[in-house]
Amino acid sequence: MGCFTTILFLVGGVFVMVTMIRWFEQVTEAVEFAWWNKVFVLLAMPFTVWFFPSRVSAGRPVLPPRHEPVRGFGSLPKGGIVDPDATSIAGAPTTAPPPASDQPPPGTPPEFLVKPKVPPHKPKGARPAVDPDKVAKLKKKMREQGMLPPDAE
Repeated sequence: MGCFTTILFLVGGVFVMVTMIRWFEQVTEAVEFAWWNKVFVLLAMPFTVWFFPSRVSAGRPVLPPRHEPVRGFGSLPKGGIVDPDATSIAGAPTTAPPPASDQPPPGTPPEFLVKPKVPPHKPKGARPAVDPDKVAKLKKKMREQGMLPPDAE
């Protein structure tokens, strides 16, 4: 019982602290905009602060930039990787980047170059016919157990 009570007091203390932080935020906003009815409600019942939306939010306010995945595992170009800033500073003429093509990157395995073929659906087999002997046995057993009235057919 002592461990549970300690944990309960810790959780309650955190709840009260967060409520106080939200209370100060909400009262400040209400006084700023002269919402005196909200100020009165928060002064009379401080835990009603959880009914009002907060201006402070947790998490990332802006979505991260979209990631462009790597397109292949080809080898590096013959000249290696050249920093574009280094060539413009050295005074060497810059060349235009090669035009983008619809071809797959070099080194793509051949099985990725063709469109995959989906196997056709297998037709489901026909259901077997209902065996009247089994149905009669089942009905007899259900009548014996009282699940069916004696005259049910």
